Parts: sequence; C-alpha cells; structure tokens
Amino acid sequence: MSNDVHPKVKNTAPVFALDGTVYVGGCGVVSNIEDPDGSVHYVLALADGTRTPTEIHTAMAARFPHLTREEIEEALSAFDAYGFLEDGARTSDGVLDDYSLRRWDRNLWFFEAYAALANDKYSMQRRLQDIRIALLGVGGLGSHLLYDLAAAGVQDIRIVDFDTIDLSNLNRQIIYNEADIGLPKTEVAQRRIKAFSPRMKVEAVQARIGSGEDVRRLVEDRDLVIAVVDRPTMSIANWVNAGCVAAGVRFLAGGVETKRAIYYGVVPGETGCVECWRRHVAETDPVSAALLDEKRRLGFEGDNAAFGPLVTVLTGCILAEVVRIATGISPPVASGRLMELTFDDFSICEAETWSRQPDCPVCASAATPPSGSVG
Repeated sequence: MSNDVHPKVKNTAPVFALDGTVYVGGCGVVSNIEDPDGSVHYVLALADGTRTPTEIHTAMAARFPHLTREEIEEALSAFDAYGFLEDGARTSDGVLDDYSLRRWDRNLWFFEAYAALANDKYSMQRRLQDIRIALLGVGGLGSHLLYDLAAAGVQDIRIVDFDTIDLSNLNRQIIYNEADIGLPKTEVAQRRIKAFSPRMKVEAVQARIGSGEDVRRLVEDRDLVIAVVDRPTMSIANWVNAGCVAAGVRFLAGGVETKRAIYYGVVPGETGCVECWRRHVAETDPVSAALLDEKRRLGFEGDNAAFGPLVTVLTGCILAEVVRIATGISPPVASGRLMELTFDDFSICEAETWSRQPDCPVCASAATPPSGSVG
C-alpha cells in the first residue's frame, strides 16, 4: 500500500464497538467484525485521514506491539475493499471549484459511498460534469431528464426537438407551463434550464429527425446520446441506432408504453445494436417478429398514453444509468438489455437481452471503444 494515502473511514460508514465486535454501518448494510482485543476498533479510529499507513502502524505499535506493518496494511486493504475507506489526502483542488462544491455538496456525500483509497468523490462529480450529452426529444421523458441532468451537474447538453408545446403535454412535461403553449419546446427548455443552471452549456436544435444521417450529424461530437423521441415509432429506433453506430457513440433509449416503461443501451462495437436485437427476435420469437413486421407495414404509431408516475420513475432509471456510465461507480445495467418497469407493482426486470451479431449490416464493422472511454 502506498504511503502517500491517508486512510479515512467514510462518514457514510459509521463505526460502533459493542461486546467484542465492531460494527460498520451505512447504506442499509451493517458489517460485523470480531474484535476481542479492541485492535480492529483502534485501527479504524486511527484511520481518520491524518495519518499514512506507516503512521497508523506506529500508533498501533504502542498498544499492540505484536502487529506487524504488513498486518496493518492487510487490514487497511481489506477495509478499503469492503468500502469503508477513502483517501483523506484527496482534495477538490484542481478538480472542483467552490461553486461546484456548494452546488453539488449532496452529490459528493452520495459519491463518498463509492469512493476508495484510489478513487475520490471529487473526480466522480467532475466526470459527471464533463460528459457531453445529446438529448433527442424534450417531451415527457426529455423535459424531466433535462432538469435532472442539470441538477446532477451535467454541464454540456445538446437538446433536439421539432415540436411546439401543447396543452396536453402538461400532465408530465414539467419544464413547460400554459403560457408557453404554441412555443417551440427547445426554445423554452433552453431558457428554463439556463435560468436553473446558469453555467450549463445548453445548445438548442430545432429540427425533425428523418434519417440515420441526421442523427449522426447531431451526435458525432457527443460522449453519450439519450434518445427519448417517440415519433415516427417504427423508424426512429433504426435512425438513432444507425446514426449512433456510425458516429461510434454510446446511446440510451427509452419510452412509456401505456402501463409499462422500458429502456435499453447500446455500445457500438461492444454490445449488439438494435438491428442485432431485431435479428435475435426473428430467430427466437417468430410471433413477435411477425407482429413487428405487421406494425411496420401498417405504419403503427402506438397510443398516446403517457402517465406522469411512469415518466418520473423511468427518468430516474435512465439518469441512474447516465451516472453509472459517466462516473464508473458501478456497471451499467441496460447495455444490450431491455429493462422493463410495470405500473401495477413498479417492479423492474430484464425483459429481453441480445448479443452482437458478427454479420450485422449496421454494427459489424463498428470499432470497440477505447478502454476507459465513456463511449
């Protein structure tokens, strides 16, 4: 273990000692460690962010001379692996300014739970602030997502929509109000979010997507695309898929279907794409494939059901996936998987999964993203 670190028990991992056992709590889980001589409790007390591993061993030796430096380091490494420690020597200097520290203070408390000796909470917030997102659609899901992405700290978003605000939008499109009826959604959304988060770069594109090439041009300089545009139903998924794969940009997509909400993710060159998914369905579920073909033949556009609670919960699911992708605090859950949430009990499950097909005409030649890239 490097002697440059200063192990510190996290505020999110409180330590208690009782009857020869140490309990470390936090996040709804309590770990218990047998400690008949009190050495475990003492080493955790010394890990307050002011001492190096060598200094912790020196202090321990006064009470527990039989413990070696190697044993102390092994204990600290184990506590780090369990998620109890962060590096008290890490600061926000050069990572976040005072404004960011104040505005996203509660985020930092959350990210502390995922910090470790080698990974600090300030860098997690910085990665979230640095990600460049294209948000396709600022309707029901898009208007929620735009607010929530801004609140989380994302600082660079391109919003794309062609529509104007209608009275029927206002049961779930929270960024608009009745005075905005008839105005372009992108114009109003940009104005509201700039007032909410003045530092944020919000580029508004008033445009109707009509092809994969349209999508490619809109997203090629982005790190992540969120596609929550729902018309034309039978074509938009193909266009988003083709454009993002051509640009080599990861995307998330989702929507509400009456009583259920769904979302999925595609990583070009790594997961299967939408065309791979369709081919998988054709091979494994001929009935669904036939129904899909019939919908496409009839130009099916779906229903107009869009209920606020489903929109709100799905927004949270997609935002959580964005945070996992941007920060790396835990693996994405929707890559190459269709996740489904049902209104009746709000249970979330994997509805479908698929793999990359080597002969896929859309993504077969897509390059695998570089290691460590958000893409």
